[in-house]
Order: sequence, then C-alpha cells, then structure tokens
Amino acid sequence: MKFVKGQDVSYTALSGRSYEAKVIERKMDFKKGLIIKSTSKQRDFHYLIEIQKNGTTENILCAENHLQLIEKKKRRAKKAA
Repeated sequence: MKFVKGQDVSYTALSGRSYEAKVIERKMDFKKGLIIKSTSKQRDFHYLIEIQKNGTTENILCAENHLQLIEKKKRRAKKAA
C-alpha cells in the first residue's frame, strides 16, 4: 500500500471528476465489520478516504488506482544579487 493514514491525495471518481481527499484508513487497518461482506466481493477496496463535496464531508471506500498523490510544490525565494 503506497499511501498512509492522513496523507493528502487526489481521488478520481467514476465520472472522471477529481476531488482533493485525505486517507482515513487503509485496508490492512480496517476494523472488523467496517466493510460489508457482500460489497467486498463485488469490488476491491483498499482505502477509506474523506472528500469535501458541495460543502459536505463524505467518506468513500475506493481502490488504490483511483488515488494519486498531491505533490505540494515548494516555492523558492529568489536570491537578490
């Protein structure tokens, strides 16, 4: 698993739209009973993420291939000569 708890990621929904998200739990950290058995057979979930959508917070189970790491670019101060 390449993402860790608390990491900022970009989630791409099935519609193709992307949302900024935060990893809440990883599959290996899920507590027993969090995922319904019949649901887990139909899809392969790796992460529980939290997204902000239309002013509300949603928790979503998703596969690793729907996530990308958000790279925070650091600005460098130009040295004055």
